[in-house]
Amino acid sequence: MLVRLYLTVAGLLLCSILLVQQVFPYLFPDQYSASVRHEFVGELTLLRERLGDAAGAELDRRLAELNRRTPERYSRVTAQELRALPARNRAELARLGSASTHVGSERHHLFLRLPAGDTVQIVYTENDFPIRYVAYLTVFAMVLLGLMIWLQPHWRDLERLRDAAAQFGDGDLGARARVRGGSSIRQLCVFFNNMADQIGRLIQSQRDMVNAASHELRTPITRLEFGLANLADTLDDRVARARVHALRCDVEELDLLVGELLTLGMLERSGPRPSLEPVQLEGFLRASTGVSADELRSRATRIEWAISAELDEVAVEPRSLRRAFSNLMRNAVRYADSAIRVAAEPAGNDWLLIVEDDGVGIPAEDRRRVFEPFYRLDRSRDRATGGYGLGLSIVRQVIERHGGTVHVEPSPLGGARFVARLPQRPRLWSERDGAAVGEAEAGPGDAQERPFHLQ
Repeated sequence: MLVRLYLTVAGLLLCSILLVQQVFPYLFPDQYSASVRHEFVGELTLLRERLGDAAGAELDRRLAELNRRTPERYSRVTAQELRALPARNRAELARLGSASTHVGSERHHLFLRLPAGDTVQIVYTENDFPIRYVAYLTVFAMVLLGLMIWLQPHWRDLERLRDAAAQFGDGDLGARARVRGGSSIRQLCVFFNNMADQIGRLIQSQRDMVNAASHELRTPITRLEFGLANLADTLDDRVARARVHALRCDVEELDLLVGELLTLGMLERSGPRPSLEPVQLEGFLRASTGVSADELRSRATRIEWAISAELDEVAVEPRSLRRAFSNLMRNAVRYADSAIRVAAEPAGNDWLLIVEDDGVGIPAEDRRRVFEPFYRLDRSRDRATGGYGLGLSIVRQVIERHGGTVHVEPSPLGGARFVARLPQRPRLWSERDGAAVGEAEAGPGDAQERPFHLQ
């Protein structure tokens, strides 16, 4: 912003200087001529006295004597040169006895009519290089300094507003723009803060409502499960028992939905600082699939493992990552035809967790939206496939909680390929609470004191 403003001002200033120097003498010739005559009135008077009534060779001799001190300054104007002068200059010579004209911005010609009738030309050249250009540079430097002094508070306040907007966009609903009372963008910051307050209240109200409703649903769901279990034990009719079993399955689905809503709400809130622990990666992943061997056999699905030996140990939050990985595995089992591949490989300072299947895959236009809450593909709306569109949203929240990213792409197996990039040793940070880098090794007691931030 400063560079653009400075170049604009400096360019206009340079154009103004050139306009004044090059154009003004032609726009206001009378004023400039009078100014030059006034400036050289002393020299013109002395020349009249020095040259007197000299003419012809005597005039040339006296001019040559003067030019020995100031070379090529004085010369006699021939009749042909006199006729070539502009009519304005000839009229001035006839009326005032002197006239002036400009050749460029640095060379001036004065004409003096002597009593004997000859005309003498005085050539004046402004030879002030490099002083003039040093003066120009000084002017441009002072303009730059003035702009910097004027822009500094605006720049500072705009940076504060930008930082607040970035923090708010990253999920910190408490971020506000703080500027001084005399700031030029104070009103803009007030509008931003009011907008942030309203958005924050709406989001918090929505989260509180979902969490409260989810908690309240837990009790009647538990009662229904208990009641249906008792009812099934007392029924002898096979049809009735099948209907009760179907009702129990519906209640279990509802309980799963409530559980995922609570998990998603917990991840979206600024909860306690996570306790990162080093885990043996391959053993951790094999124990966290969330899919039983019986389910794999019933679906005729096999799992292929490809865990890099370089990733023997990584630092993670076991509980949340176990949930995210099991969600990816259940999603893969749901849509795979016969094969699921789980891979983990290093990628610079990060590592990649890859889960892919040989199912029908995900259309390109849906790959970004599958991580949104409650978004489901058309084929998943059939209750036979299960799911409520929350599992992948939880995956994204967990991976971002670890400071990573996740995306989906086509798999060489033919289906979908989910790729999560996570840091091998996540660093905890927080500019607001002064958390130090490397607090991943903090103990459980320290982990509960301040909100967590992962980078």
